[in-house]
Amino acid sequence: MAKASIVEVIKAVLSGFFGIRRGADLENDAARIKPVQVILIGIVCAGLLVLGLVILVKSITS
Repeated sequence: MAKASIVEVIKAVLSGFFGIRRGADLENDAARIKPVQVILIGIVCAGLLVLGLVILVKSITS
C-alpha cells in the first residue's frame, strides 16, 4: 500500500481533533499513516490552535 501524503495525514489529524472520522477511513489511515507522522502533525496543529486562540483573545481584549 502507498505511503500517505502530508495532506492525508493533516485531514486525519484534524478529523481526529473534531471526532468526525468514518470507520472505513480510520482503517485505511491505520494501514497507511505512520504513528510518527500523526504525532508530528498533531503537535503542529495543536500549536497552531493555541496560537490562534491567543491571537484571538489578545485582539478581543485590546
